[in-house]
Formats: sequence, structure tokens, C-alpha cells
Amino acid sequence: MNNSEISIVIPVRDRERLIVRCLDSVKAQSWRPFKVVVVDNGSTDRTRDVVEEWIRLNSTPDLQVSLIGEPNPGAARARNRGLSVVDSEFVLFFDSDDVMHPDLVKEAVKGFTNERKVDIVHWRSRLILGGGKVQKKKFNVSDYWRYQIYHALFSTQYFAVRTDYFRQIGTWNESLPVWNDWEVGIRLLLGNPAMIAVDKVLVDIYPQKESITGENFHSKAGEWERAIDAAEKAVADSGRKDSAWLIDMINYRRAILAAHYHREKRPDLATPLLEKAINHPNLTKRRCWLLKMLYKYTALGGRGAYMLWS
Repeated sequence: MNNSEISIVIPVRDRERLIVRCLDSVKAQSWRPFKVVVVDNGSTDRTRDVVEEWIRLNSTPDLQVSLIGEPNPGAARARNRGLSVVDSEFVLFFDSDDVMHPDLVKEAVKGFTNERKVDIVHWRSRLILGGGKVQKKKFNVSDYWRYQIYHALFSTQYFAVRTDYFRQIGTWNESLPVWNDWEVGIRLLLGNPAMIAVDKVLVDIYPQKESITGENFHSKAGEWERAIDAAEKAVADSGRKDSAWLIDMINYRRAILAAHYHREKRPDLATPLLEKAINHPNLTKRRCWLLKMLYKYTALGGRGAYMLWS
């Protein structure tokens, strides 16, 4: 592989105070050369000016950074806009709030230069919370489906992918304002990719109050459900022999979302969604009963209910 054949796509909107930290972590990568595409997603602050100045001061022949625009709002739309100009063999997506460890690109390239053809390289990450608290994200290399459906193993910053493979599975779903990385991760797995896991923390995630996921579920009611429905449809349309099992796990997320609505004192949202989950086709009486129990457990503040849903 020509070691310049990897690109990083970074969408950004109104992050004038954070984008430099992200780009500085890109510049600090131990691997060269590579390309970076920053996509301004209709910023209303000085983000675009800040990025242009950073590029002027830091872009070099072995670190080619470009800035393009996508005026229509939406992270998925901005990522697709960035992807449209990528001409490298491999691509990774990153968020402007977060920070790469210096060897991230190096480890991705190492995975792709494995003896066999590899479609996806993924790695560990950690959350940097208030007060200096650090929380490692869940990581698994043996049960990809369960960990993707329950824990979003392939969140945006956690993987690099062969560009043609990513285009083949349909790129980012622009109709989904939330959980679009969770949904795209399911479609990535449906293509039966060859994968390499890097058992190292290579990304620091800094949660922001104004992030697209927000601080509660009810404020984006309907959007989470759309992602669940899209994931279920992708599995159903795949024709896989194990599609019923996968859809069963996806439907579990529907019931747990209903439980979160209940905890947020929105029974008007919780009740119809739970009804949809427990009336799902092919759900046995025993599974229906168990789903109701796990809903109640989660609605009361319980955690880890997924371990009982196999």
C-alpha cells in the first residue's frame, strides 16, 4: 500500500473553541503522509476562519489538509460530503470535539497492510468526563453483533475502513440525525467484512452538552426510533439466515428506549413504543414476558439488562 492512501474526514459546526485541539492531535500523528478533509457544516461562528488559519500555518506536503463546505445541516450529510472528495484507498471519520492519540493513523495503516485483505480496522477509545474521570468504552473482538447492537462498537471515531467497501454498503444514512453511526455499523457488519482489532486506546472522547445526542432522549423522540427502524430494515433486506436473531436484538433496543422515556417521565412516549416492541412479529410469549421485565428493570434505573437478552 502507498502509505499516503489514507484520508481523515472531520465534519465541524460551531466549534471555534475546540477544532484546533482536534486538528493539533491530527498534526501530532506519528505516521506520514496522509490527507485530511475538514467539512464545515454551516458554522455560524468563526469556525471556518479558525480552520483556514490552522491550515495556512500547518499544512505540509505530507499532511495535506483541505476545507470544504456542506451548508445543509447534519453530521451524516457532512461526512458524505467529505467522503465524496476522498480518493484514497482507506478512510477514517473523526469528530471535531475529540482527540487522536499519536499512533492512531499508524495503527490503522498497520492493520490494512496485514497479509490478508482487510476491510475494517478498529480500536479502543475512552471517555474523558468532568472532574478528570476516565471511562474506557466497551471493546470486543469475538461477538461483534451483540457489541454493535448493544454498545455501538463501530461508533464514528472507532474505526477506519476500506473506501470502496464503505461506499458499497451505502455510506452514511442522511435521514438519521441521531444514532447514524450505530446504524452504519450494522450495515458494515452485514457486508461480512474482514476485520483487524487493535487492543489499544487510540481516541479520547470529550462529551459535549450540545452534542447531537443531547442530555436526554425525549427531546429527540422519533429520531431514535427512525434509526432503529432503519437498522431493522437493513437486516431484514439482507436475507441473512440469522436475520430473525439480529432483529430480535434490535427490537430489544426499542424496548429499552421506551424505558428511558419512562425514566424521563414521558409515559406518552414510553407506552406506545413498548407496545410496538412487545407486539413485534415472531416474539414468543416467553420472550415477550422477559422483554417486559427488562423494560421495568431499566425504567427503575437498572443497568446491564442486555446481558439477559440473548
